[in-house]
Amino acid sequence: MVTWGMMQRERALQYPFLVAVGFTGYLLPQFMGLSRMRYLPDESLNKALIMAIVCLLATHLGYAMNRRPAILFRRWKFDRQRLVVASAILTLLGAYFFYQVSLLSAEVSLEHGGQWTGIITVYHFLSQLVTIGLVIALLVHLNRPDWSTFLIVFVDVMLFLDRIVMHGRRSDAIEFFVIVTLSLWFTRRWAPPRWIVISAVVIGVLVVNSIGDYRRTMLERDRTTWTGAGISEILDIDYVGNLKRNFEEPGGDVINAVYRIEAVDRSLKLDYWLSIYDAFINNLVPGQFVGRDFKQSLMLDIGTSNYGNSRHVPQVGSTETGLADAFASFWYFGLIKFFLIGLILSRWYKAAMRGNVAAEIIVILVMYPALLSFAFDTNKFFLEFVSLALFLLPGLALARRKRMQFQSGRRYPWFRTKNAA
Repeated sequence: MVTWGMMQRERALQYPFLVAVGFTGYLLPQFMGLSRMRYLPDESLNKALIMAIVCLLATHLGYAMNRRPAILFRRWKFDRQRLVVASAILTLLGAYFFYQVSLLSAEVSLEHGGQWTGIITVYHFLSQLVTIGLVIALLVHLNRPDWSTFLIVFVDVMLFLDRIVMHGRRSDAIEFFVIVTLSLWFTRRWAPPRWIVISAVVIGVLVVNSIGDYRRTMLERDRTTWTGAGISEILDIDYVGNLKRNFEEPGGDVINAVYRIEAVDRSLKLDYWLSIYDAFINNLVPGQFVGRDFKQSLMLDIGTSNYGNSRHVPQVGSTETGLADAFASFWYFGLIKFFLIGLILSRWYKAAMRGNVAAEIIVILVMYPALLSFAFDTNKFFLEFVSLALFLLPGLALARRKRMQFQSGRRYPWFRTKNAA
């Protein structure tokens, strides 16, 4: 899949290549580290590896088999000024909740050992409006730059850089990279040369596996105060050594997946994807407002973190990965989840390439949750469409206009001529 992406510049921005690079740089070193462990249950590592292989193949197959673009929003036309207003409103609302998160994050993290709970989870969910505002403003700005869109993009970028540079949030760094590169591709048909892709992959792998050291370098123990570290201190981090240790030592996320897959394979107690309902309730129903007891009563409580008779205890902050999530639903046939992710992304991507502005926004916004499907879980991708229905759809409805069309690349008519030819 990596080779497929390197063969053409455009493919380096598509889901199969990006997810394969993420798997190779983050999960594969952990798998190799686990191969040195002697106390794993017999064949448990092989089962997890087989699941990883079939899920990667299913992702690529679902993406490659699709031949049709998504038809939703195909006839929607947008007024440029209304898009700017929508992005400004989303940015202002998101910036407010982002500020509230910054006030509470250190206290909550220290109190709960790095885990967020309480009202901060609501603020964090609503702070994602910043991302939607950035995507809309950036697409509009790249088509026809002006001061209004520049100001919105500038505010959003500063908020992202605070998360990335000061707090070392690798998730925000990856999401920001996806937003910028896909926006440039959809509006200017600019794709990075191979040397940039290779450099970004190498740097990304080194940084992702050293993010803990980076945070300790940049932040004091209270996790909010800057240590005063500069470029020299950042370059002093042993990036190569940290990557080597992942190859030599057991990984935090993958070891959870190995034990979880082994437990499910022995018991064959499957959840048949009902876990997505619990994830929906957990993520989108605020217990602070409806009451935690009522929220708990809505959940099926299917026990997604059952490790059987093993004494395995996951590290705080680690995940089971999407491999275990899919396996717990349908055994090895859980690959259908990854097949659907590839298929859905392919349909929206083809619609975006035909000038569907709404499809461009959707592809950019769901790409990062799709990339998390292996390292985190699969439910986040599917639930992302619920969030878009709540926050993006009203903005698009506000900007919709019957007689005036905002079309991606309208300042560059040769793109359309080239595509038509």
